[in-house]
Amino acid sequence: MRGTILQPWNWHTPETDSEGLRLWERIKRDAANIKAQGYTAVWLPPASMAWTFNGEKGVGYSISHWSEFDDTKYGDKEDLVQACKALQEQNIQVYHDIVHNHLIGGEQEEGIWCLHVKQNNKNEPAFPGAQWHQRNIHTLFPALGLDHDHFDAVHDEYGNCYAITGKTFDREAAQDPLLGSDLDFDNIDLIEKLKFHGKKNLDEIHTDGYRYDAVKHIRPKGTKTFHHSMQTHANRNLFGLGEFSDSRIHELHNYIANTSGIFSLYDFPLQRKMVHASIVRDHFDMGSIFQNTLVKEQPVLAVTFVHSHDDMPPIHDQDPRGEYIGDWFISQAYALILLRDEGYPVVSNVDTIRHKDMLKRYMLLRTHCTYGERFDRFDHYHTVGWSFTGNSPYDNSMAVVMTNGTVEGSKWLKTGKPFTSYRDFTDTRAEVVTTNTDGWAEFKCSRENTSAWVEESKYHSLKEQLSELD
Repeated sequence: MRGTILQPWNWHTPETDSEGLRLWERIKRDAANIKAQGYTAVWLPPASMAWTFNGEKGVGYSISHWSEFDDTKYGDKEDLVQACKALQEQNIQVYHDIVHNHLIGGEQEEGIWCLHVKQNNKNEPAFPGAQWHQRNIHTLFPALGLDHDHFDAVHDEYGNCYAITGKTFDREAAQDPLLGSDLDFDNIDLIEKLKFHGKKNLDEIHTDGYRYDAVKHIRPKGTKTFHHSMQTHANRNLFGLGEFSDSRIHELHNYIANTSGIFSLYDFPLQRKMVHASIVRDHFDMGSIFQNTLVKEQPVLAVTFVHSHDDMPPIHDQDPRGEYIGDWFISQAYALILLRDEGYPVVSNVDTIRHKDMLKRYMLLRTHCTYGERFDRFDHYHTVGWSFTGNSPYDNSMAVVMTNGTVEGSKWLKTGKPFTSYRDFTDTRAEVVTTNTDGWAEFKCSRENTSAWVEESKYHSLKEQLSELD
Protein backbone atom coordinates (compact mmCIF):
# COMPACT_ATOMS: atom_id res chain seq x y z
CA MET A 1 0.00 0.00 0.00
CA ARG A 2 1.26 3.46 -0.89
CA GLY A 3 2.22 5.43 2.20
CA THR A 4 0.50 8.78 2.69
CA ILE A 5 0.61 11.14 5.68
CA LEU A 6 -2.44 13.11 6.77
CA GLN A 7 -2.03 16.47 8.51
CA PRO A 8 -5.47 16.65 10.21
CA TRP A 9 -5.04 20.23 11.45
CA ASN A 10 -3.79 23.62 10.35
CA TRP A 11 -2.57 26.84 11.93
CA HIS A 12 -6.10 28.23 12.21
CA THR A 13 -7.86 25.04 13.35
CA PRO A 14 -10.56 26.13 15.83
CA GLU A 15 -10.10 24.88 19.38
CA THR A 16 -13.44 23.06 19.17
CA ASP A 17 -15.59 21.96 16.25
CA SER A 18 -19.37 22.27 15.85
CA GLU A 19 -19.81 19.32 18.22
CA GLY A 20 -17.58 20.86 20.88
CA LEU A 21 -14.76 18.36 20.26
CA ARG A 22 -11.10 19.30 20.38
CA LEU A 23 -8.53 17.89 17.97
CA TRP A 24 -7.48 14.80 19.95
CA GLU A 25 -11.14 13.85 20.42
CA ARG A 26 -11.87 14.33 16.72
CA ILE A 27 -8.92 12.15 15.72
CA LYS A 28 -10.11 9.38 18.02
CA ARG A 29 -13.59 9.63 16.49
CA ASP A 30 -12.29 9.76 12.90
CA ALA A 31 -9.52 7.14 13.03
CA ALA A 32 -11.48 4.48 11.13
CA ASN A 33 -12.47 6.99 8.45
CA ILE A 34 -8.87 8.17 8.08
CA LYS A 35 -7.91 4.56 7.44
CA ALA A 36 -10.77 4.06 4.97
CA GLN A 37 -9.59 7.02 2.91
CA GLY A 38 -6.18 5.42 2.43
CA TYR A 39 -3.95 7.31 4.85
CA THR A 40 -1.21 5.29 6.50
CA ALA A 41 0.19 7.88 8.93
CA VAL A 42 -0.91 10.99 10.80
CA TRP A 43 1.26 13.97 11.68
CA LEU A 44 0.13 15.56 14.93
CA PRO A 45 0.92 19.16 15.94
CA PRO A 46 3.18 19.85 18.94
CA ALA A 47 1.19 18.36 21.79
CA SER A 48 2.81 19.88 24.86
CA MET A 49 2.14 23.18 26.57
CA ALA A 50 2.49 26.31 24.44
CA TRP A 51 2.60 29.98 25.34
CA THR A 52 -0.80 31.70 25.41
CA PHE A 53 -1.17 34.95 23.44
CA ASN A 54 -3.96 37.38 24.31
CA GLY A 55 -5.87 34.64 26.09
CA GLU A 56 -5.76 32.31 23.08
CA LYS A 57 -4.01 28.98 23.48
CA GLY A 58 -0.93 28.58 21.31
CA VAL A 59 -0.80 26.45 18.17
CA GLY A 60 2.08 24.50 19.69
CA TYR A 61 5.20 26.03 18.19
CA SER A 62 5.34 28.68 20.92
CA ILE A 63 6.38 25.79 23.14
CA SER A 64 6.99 26.35 26.85
CA HIS A 65 7.30 22.75 28.15
CA TRP A 66 8.35 19.40 26.69
CA SER A 67 6.07 17.00 28.54
CA GLU A 68 3.10 18.89 29.95
CA PHE A 69 0.12 17.86 27.82
CA ASP A 70 -2.95 18.99 29.77
CA ASP A 71 -5.17 21.95 28.90
CA THR A 72 -3.67 22.62 25.47
CA LYS A 73 -5.55 23.91 22.44
CA TYR A 74 -5.90 20.35 21.21
CA GLY A 75 -7.04 18.64 24.41
CA ASP A 76 -5.69 16.94 27.52
CA LYS A 77 -3.09 14.21 27.87
CA GLU A 78 -5.63 11.41 28.20
CA ASP A 79 -7.36 12.60 25.02
CA LEU A 80 -3.98 12.51 23.25
CA VAL A 81 -3.23 9.00 24.51
CA GLN A 82 -6.63 7.77 23.35
CA ALA A 83 -6.28 9.43 19.94
CA CYS A 84 -2.91 7.75 19.37
CA LYS A 85 -4.33 4.42 20.54
CA ALA A 86 -7.25 4.72 18.11
CA LEU A 87 -4.85 5.39 15.23
CA GLN A 88 -2.63 2.50 16.29
CA GLU A 89 -5.64 0.15 16.29
CA GLN A 90 -6.23 1.13 12.65
CA ASN A 91 -2.56 0.43 11.79
CA ILE A 92 -2.02 4.13 11.17
CA GLN A 93 1.39 5.41 12.18
CA VAL A 94 1.60 8.37 14.56
CA TYR A 95 4.23 11.07 14.01
CA HIS A 96 4.68 13.60 16.82
CA ASP A 97 5.97 17.12 16.21
CA ILE A 98 9.18 17.91 18.11
CA VAL A 99 10.18 21.55 18.74
CA HIS A 100 13.79 21.74 19.94
CA ASN A 101 14.92 25.06 18.52
CA HIS A 102 13.47 27.31 21.20
CA LEU A 103 11.24 27.83 24.21
CA ILE A 104 8.84 30.71 24.82
CA GLY A 105 7.29 32.08 27.98
CA GLY A 106 10.07 31.80 30.51
CA GLU A 107 10.24 33.79 33.70
CA GLN A 108 12.48 36.83 33.74
CA GLU A 109 16.12 36.71 34.76
CA GLU A 110 17.65 40.07 35.56
CA GLY A 111 20.98 41.56 34.61
CA ILE A 112 22.20 38.92 32.13
CA TRP A 113 25.06 40.12 29.93
CA CYS A 114 24.01 40.15 26.26
CA LEU A 115 25.18 41.47 22.90
CA HIS A 116 22.95 42.65 20.06
CA VAL A 117 24.02 40.50 17.07
CA LYS A 118 23.36 40.43 13.33
CA GLN A 119 20.31 38.68 11.97
CA ASN A 120 22.30 36.81 9.33
CA ASN A 121 25.32 36.07 11.52
CA LYS A 122 24.61 35.70 15.20
CA ASN A 123 28.31 35.49 16.00
CA GLU A 124 28.91 39.11 14.93
CA PRO A 125 27.71 42.37 16.55
CA ALA A 126 24.64 43.93 14.95
CA PHE A 127 26.46 47.22 14.33
CA PRO A 128 29.91 48.75 14.87
CA GLY A 129 30.39 49.69 18.47
CA ALA A 130 27.72 47.36 19.82
CA GLN A 131 28.60 46.63 23.43
CA TRP A 132 27.88 43.89 25.90
CA HIS A 133 25.22 45.10 28.31
CA GLN A 134 22.96 43.76 31.01
CA ARG A 135 19.40 42.86 30.01
CA ASN A 136 16.40 41.27 31.63
CA ILE A 137 15.61 38.15 29.59
CA HIS A 138 12.93 35.47 29.83
CA THR A 139 15.08 32.35 30.14
CA LEU A 140 14.01 30.87 33.47
CA PHE A 141 11.92 27.67 33.16
CA PRO A 142 11.78 26.19 36.68
CA ALA A 143 9.58 23.24 35.70
CA LEU A 144 12.26 22.11 33.25
CA GLY A 145 15.24 23.08 35.39
CA LEU A 146 16.48 25.61 32.82
CA ASP A 147 18.01 29.05 33.10
CA HIS A 148 20.06 31.30 30.81
CA ASP A 149 22.96 28.83 30.85
CA HIS A 150 20.81 26.48 28.72
CA PHE A 151 20.31 29.08 25.97
CA ASP A 152 22.68 30.86 23.63
CA ALA A 153 20.45 33.78 22.62
CA VAL A 154 17.08 35.42 23.00
CA HIS A 155 14.85 37.28 20.56
CA ASP A 156 12.79 40.29 21.52
CA GLU A 157 9.30 41.15 20.26
CA TYR A 158 10.83 43.16 17.40
CA GLY A 159 12.89 40.29 16.01
CA ASN A 160 16.18 41.57 17.41
CA CYS A 161 18.57 38.86 18.53
CA TYR A 162 20.81 39.08 21.60
CA ALA A 163 23.61 36.60 22.23
CA ILE A 164 24.10 35.54 25.84
CA THR A 165 27.53 35.99 27.38
CA GLY A 166 29.93 33.12 26.89
CA LYS A 167 27.92 31.57 24.06
CA THR A 168 28.44 31.17 20.33
CA PHE A 169 25.91 30.04 17.79
CA ASP A 170 26.04 26.71 15.98
CA ARG A 171 27.91 27.52 12.78
CA GLU A 172 26.39 24.43 11.14
CA ALA A 173 22.89 25.89 11.62
CA ALA A 174 21.12 28.76 9.87
CA GLN A 175 22.01 32.14 11.34
CA ASP A 176 18.74 33.95 10.66
CA PRO A 177 16.75 34.48 13.86
CA LEU A 178 13.65 32.43 14.50
CA LEU A 179 11.91 33.21 17.78
CA GLY A 180 11.94 32.84 21.53
CA SER A 181 14.89 31.71 23.60
CA ASP A 182 17.36 29.75 21.48
CA LEU A 183 18.40 26.41 23.00
CA ASP A 184 22.15 25.85 23.37
CA PHE A 185 23.11 22.42 22.01
CA ASP A 186 26.62 22.84 23.46
CA ASN A 187 25.09 22.49 26.92
CA ILE A 188 25.36 18.83 28.00
CA ASP A 189 22.72 19.25 30.69
CA LEU A 190 20.27 20.52 28.07
CA ILE A 191 20.92 17.48 25.86
CA GLU A 192 20.27 15.14 28.78
CA LYS A 193 17.08 16.96 29.72
CA LEU A 194 15.79 16.70 26.14
CA LYS A 195 16.50 12.97 26.16
CA PHE A 196 14.84 12.53 29.56
CA HIS A 197 11.61 14.17 28.48
CA GLY A 198 11.71 12.44 25.10
CA LYS A 199 11.98 9.01 26.71
CA LYS A 200 9.26 9.86 29.22
CA ASN A 201 6.89 10.87 26.44
CA LEU A 202 7.83 7.80 24.40
CA ASP A 203 6.93 5.55 27.33
CA GLU A 204 3.56 7.18 27.89
CA ILE A 205 2.28 8.06 24.40
CA HIS A 206 2.30 5.79 21.33
CA THR A 207 4.88 6.97 18.81
CA ASP A 208 6.00 5.69 15.40
CA GLY A 209 8.13 8.65 14.45
CA TYR A 210 8.91 12.33 14.79
CA ARG A 211 8.56 15.41 12.66
CA TYR A 212 11.38 17.74 13.75
CA ASP A 213 10.56 21.43 13.54
CA ALA A 214 13.01 24.02 12.17
CA VAL A 215 15.99 21.67 11.82
CA LYS A 216 17.66 24.27 9.61
CA HIS A 217 18.23 26.32 12.78
CA ILE A 218 19.59 23.45 14.89
CA ARG A 219 22.98 21.77 14.80
CA PRO A 220 22.45 18.56 12.74
CA LYS A 221 24.29 16.46 15.31
CA GLY A 222 21.84 17.56 18.02
CA THR A 223 18.77 16.27 16.19
CA LYS A 224 20.58 13.13 15.05
CA THR A 225 21.74 12.32 18.59
CA PHE A 226 18.25 12.79 20.03
CA HIS A 227 16.68 10.57 17.36
CA HIS A 228 19.20 7.79 17.91
CA SER A 229 18.56 8.00 21.64
CA MET A 230 14.80 7.63 21.13
CA GLN A 231 15.27 4.65 18.81
CA THR A 232 17.57 2.96 21.29
CA HIS A 233 15.08 3.53 24.10
CA ALA A 234 12.18 2.22 21.99
CA ASN A 235 14.29 -0.68 20.68
CA ARG A 236 12.83 -0.18 17.19
CA ASN A 237 13.12 2.10 14.20
CA LEU A 238 11.33 5.42 14.40
CA PHE A 239 10.57 7.52 11.33
CA GLY A 240 12.35 10.87 11.28
CA LEU A 241 11.24 13.86 9.20
CA GLY A 242 13.02 17.19 9.23
CA GLU A 243 11.57 20.57 8.35
CA PHE A 244 14.52 22.13 6.51
CA SER A 245 12.83 25.14 5.00
CA ASP A 246 14.98 25.93 1.96
CA SER A 247 14.22 25.82 -1.76
CA ARG A 248 17.87 25.24 -2.70
CA ILE A 249 18.27 21.54 -3.40
CA HIS A 250 21.98 21.47 -2.54
CA GLU A 251 21.19 22.66 0.99
CA LEU A 252 18.86 19.68 1.47
CA HIS A 253 21.53 17.32 0.15
CA ASN A 254 24.05 18.82 2.57
CA TYR A 255 21.75 18.29 5.54
CA ILE A 256 21.07 14.70 4.51
CA ALA A 257 24.81 14.08 4.28
CA ASN A 258 25.44 15.75 7.65
CA THR A 259 22.86 13.48 9.31
CA SER A 260 23.96 10.26 7.55
CA GLY A 261 20.69 10.01 5.66
CA ILE A 262 18.60 9.03 8.69
CA PHE A 263 16.03 11.80 8.13
CA SER A 264 13.55 12.39 5.36
CA LEU A 265 13.05 16.05 4.45
CA TYR A 266 10.16 18.07 3.12
CA ASP A 267 10.59 18.74 -0.58
CA PHE A 268 10.55 22.53 -0.36
CA PRO A 269 12.12 22.91 -3.83
CA LEU A 270 9.12 21.13 -5.39
CA GLN A 271 6.53 22.99 -3.32
CA ARG A 272 8.06 26.36 -4.14
CA LYS A 273 8.11 25.46 -7.84
CA MET A 274 4.42 24.56 -7.68
CA VAL A 275 3.68 27.88 -5.96
CA HIS A 276 5.55 29.70 -8.73
CA ALA A 277 3.74 27.68 -11.39
CA SER A 278 0.39 28.70 -9.93
CA ILE A 279 1.41 32.36 -10.00
CA VAL A 280 2.80 32.62 -13.54
CA ARG A 281 0.25 30.17 -14.96
CA ASP A 282 1.00 29.24 -18.60
CA HIS A 283 4.40 30.95 -18.47
CA PHE A 284 5.77 28.07 -16.37
CA ASP A 285 7.54 25.17 -18.11
CA MET A 286 5.68 22.10 -16.85
CA GLY A 287 8.31 19.85 -18.39
CA SER A 288 10.77 21.14 -15.77
CA ILE A 289 8.54 20.71 -12.71
CA PHE A 290 10.63 17.92 -11.14
CA GLN A 291 14.05 19.30 -12.03
CA ASN A 292 16.21 20.16 -8.98
CA THR A 293 13.73 18.66 -6.52
CA LEU A 294 14.32 16.16 -3.74
CA VAL A 295 11.75 13.69 -5.07
CA LYS A 296 13.70 13.61 -8.34
CA GLU A 297 17.19 13.36 -6.83
CA GLN A 298 16.61 11.47 -3.56
CA PRO A 299 13.06 10.07 -3.79
CA VAL A 300 13.41 7.70 -0.84
CA LEU A 301 14.00 10.66 1.50
CA ALA A 302 11.54 13.10 -0.07
CA VAL A 303 8.36 14.03 1.77
CA THR A 304 6.29 15.89 -0.80
CA PHE A 305 3.60 18.38 0.13
CA VAL A 306 1.32 21.05 -1.30
CA HIS A 307 0.43 22.97 1.85
CA SER A 308 1.41 22.86 5.51
CA HIS A 309 0.69 24.84 8.68
CA ASP A 310 3.23 27.45 7.55
CA ASP A 311 2.25 27.58 3.88
CA MET A 312 -1.52 27.62 3.47
CA PRO A 313 -4.33 29.56 1.78
CA PRO A 314 -6.94 31.50 3.77
CA ILE A 315 -9.33 29.34 5.79
CA HIS A 316 -11.64 29.65 8.83
CA ASP A 317 -12.00 33.37 7.99
CA GLN A 318 -8.29 33.83 8.67
CA ASP A 319 -5.49 35.22 6.52
CA PRO A 320 -3.19 32.98 4.45
CA ARG A 321 0.26 32.01 5.69
CA GLY A 322 3.53 31.69 3.82
CA GLU A 323 3.54 30.56 0.20
CA TYR A 324 0.44 28.79 -1.05
CA ILE A 325 -0.78 27.36 -4.34
CA GLY A 326 -3.64 28.93 -6.25
CA ASP A 327 -6.85 26.91 -6.46
CA TRP A 328 -6.65 26.60 -10.24
CA PHE A 329 -3.42 24.56 -9.89
CA ILE A 330 -4.48 22.34 -6.97
CA SER A 331 -5.52 19.40 -9.16
CA GLN A 332 -2.11 19.44 -10.85
CA ALA A 333 -0.17 19.90 -7.61
CA TYR A 334 -1.79 17.00 -5.78
CA ALA A 335 -1.57 14.76 -8.84
CA LEU A 336 2.18 15.43 -8.90
CA ILE A 337 2.59 14.12 -5.35
CA LEU A 338 -0.25 11.57 -4.95
CA LEU A 339 -0.56 9.94 -8.36
CA ARG A 340 3.07 8.88 -8.58
CA ASP A 341 5.14 6.14 -6.97
CA GLU A 342 8.02 8.27 -5.65
CA GLY A 343 8.10 10.38 -2.52
CA TYR A 344 6.14 10.15 0.71
CA PRO A 345 3.31 12.71 0.38
CA VAL A 346 1.56 14.73 3.06
CA VAL A 347 -2.04 15.89 2.60
CA SER A 348 -3.02 18.99 4.58
CA ASN A 349 -6.49 19.31 6.05
CA VAL A 350 -6.62 22.80 4.57
CA ASP A 351 -7.11 20.93 1.32
CA THR A 352 -9.22 18.03 2.62
CA ILE A 353 -11.64 20.78 3.72
CA ARG A 354 -11.46 22.91 0.57
CA HIS A 355 -10.99 20.14 -2.03
CA LYS A 356 -12.59 17.17 -0.29
CA ASP A 357 -14.02 15.34 -3.31
CA MET A 358 -10.88 15.68 -5.42
CA LEU A 359 -8.64 14.32 -2.68
CA LYS A 360 -10.91 11.37 -1.95
CA ARG A 361 -10.68 10.46 -5.65
CA TYR A 362 -6.92 10.92 -5.73
CA MET A 363 -6.44 8.78 -2.64
CA LEU A 364 -8.44 5.95 -4.24
CA LEU A 365 -6.29 6.25 -7.36
CA ARG A 366 -3.11 6.28 -5.28
CA THR A 367 -4.18 3.13 -3.46
CA HIS A 368 -5.29 1.17 -6.51
CA CYS A 369 -3.64 2.53 -9.66
CA THR A 370 -0.01 3.58 -9.05
CA TYR A 371 1.69 0.22 -9.60
CA GLY A 372 3.61 -1.47 -12.36
CA GLU A 373 5.93 0.15 -14.88
CA ARG A 374 5.72 3.93 -15.12
CA PHE A 375 6.19 5.86 -18.34
CA ASP A 376 6.86 9.61 -18.07
CA ARG A 377 6.16 12.24 -20.72
CA PHE A 378 7.52 15.53 -19.40
CA ASP A 379 8.37 16.73 -22.88
CA HIS A 380 6.10 19.73 -23.43
CA TYR A 381 6.02 23.28 -22.07
CA HIS A 382 2.37 23.10 -21.01
CA THR A 383 1.12 19.51 -21.08
CA VAL A 384 2.77 16.57 -19.30
CA GLY A 385 1.70 13.10 -18.30
CA TRP A 386 2.62 9.62 -17.20
CA SER A 387 1.11 6.16 -17.08
CA PHE A 388 1.22 2.99 -14.99
CA THR A 389 0.79 -0.48 -16.44
CA GLY A 390 -0.48 -2.04 -13.22
CA ASN A 391 1.06 -4.88 -11.24
CA SER A 392 0.36 -7.17 -8.31
CA PRO A 393 -1.45 -6.60 -6.00
CA TYR A 394 -3.25 -3.96 -8.07
CA ASP A 395 -3.24 -4.81 -11.76
CA ASN A 396 -4.90 -1.53 -12.69
CA SER A 397 -3.41 0.68 -15.38
CA MET A 398 -3.79 4.46 -15.35
CA ALA A 399 -2.85 7.45 -17.50
CA VAL A 400 -2.50 10.93 -15.98
CA VAL A 401 -2.47 14.08 -18.12
CA MET A 402 -2.29 17.68 -16.91
CA THR A 403 -1.79 21.10 -18.41
CA ASN A 404 -1.29 24.68 -17.36
CA GLY A 405 -2.25 25.81 -20.84
CA THR A 406 -5.32 27.79 -21.81
CA VAL A 407 -6.47 25.08 -24.23
CA GLU A 408 -7.00 21.38 -23.64
CA GLY A 409 -3.93 19.17 -23.56
CA SER A 410 -3.27 15.64 -24.75
CA LYS A 411 -0.59 12.99 -24.47
CA TRP A 412 -0.02 9.66 -26.17
CA LEU A 413 0.66 7.25 -23.31
CA LYS A 414 1.27 3.53 -22.99
CA THR A 415 -0.83 1.57 -20.50
CA GLY A 416 0.18 -1.89 -21.72
CA LYS A 417 -3.48 -2.91 -22.11
CA PRO A 418 -4.48 -3.28 -25.81
CA PHE A 419 -8.07 -2.62 -26.88
CA THR A 420 -9.04 -1.43 -23.41
CA SER A 421 -11.54 1.34 -22.68
CA TYR A 422 -10.65 4.13 -20.24
CA ARG A 423 -12.64 6.80 -18.42
CA ASP A 424 -11.50 9.89 -16.55
CA PHE A 425 -11.96 9.26 -12.82
CA THR A 426 -11.80 13.00 -12.08
CA ASP A 427 -15.01 13.29 -14.14
CA THR A 428 -13.82 16.47 -15.80
CA ARG A 429 -14.08 14.70 -19.17
CA ALA A 430 -16.94 12.42 -20.24
CA GLU A 431 -15.57 10.61 -23.29
CA VAL A 432 -14.32 7.03 -23.39
CA VAL A 433 -10.82 6.40 -24.77
CA THR A 434 -9.75 3.02 -26.18
CA THR A 435 -6.14 1.89 -26.55
CA ASN A 436 -4.78 0.50 -29.80
CA THR A 437 -3.29 -2.90 -30.52
CA ASP A 438 -0.05 -1.89 -28.76
CA GLY A 439 -1.75 -0.56 -25.63
CA TRP A 440 -1.30 3.12 -26.48
CA ALA A 441 -3.90 5.90 -26.68
CA GLU A 442 -4.22 9.66 -26.80
CA PHE A 443 -5.47 10.83 -23.42
CA LYS A 444 -6.73 14.37 -22.92
CA CYS A 445 -7.30 16.88 -20.14
CA SER A 446 -9.25 20.11 -20.09
CA ARG A 447 -7.59 23.54 -20.01
CA GLU A 448 -5.70 24.29 -16.79
CA ASN A 449 -6.73 20.94 -15.38
CA THR A 450 -5.86 17.30 -14.70
CA SER A 451 -7.42 14.02 -15.83
CA ALA A 452 -6.68 10.53 -14.53
CA TRP A 453 -7.80 7.80 -16.92
CA VAL A 454 -8.51 4.31 -15.55
CA GLU A 455 -9.88 1.15 -17.10
CA GLU A 456 -13.65 1.43 -17.48
CA SER A 457 -14.34 -1.56 -15.25
CA LYS A 458 -12.12 -0.06 -12.55
CA TYR A 459 -13.79 3.31 -13.00
CA HIS A 460 -17.13 1.86 -11.93
CA SER A 461 -15.74 -0.03 -8.94
CA LEU A 462 -13.86 3.05 -7.75
CA LYS A 463 -17.03 5.14 -8.06
CA GLU A 464 -18.78 2.66 -5.78
CA GLN A 465 -15.98 2.95 -3.24
CA LEU A 466 -16.08 6.74 -3.52
CA SER A 467 -19.78 6.79 -2.67
CA GLU A 468 -19.09 4.86 0.54
CA LEU A 469 -16.48 7.31 1.87
CA ASP A 470 -17.49 9.94 4.39
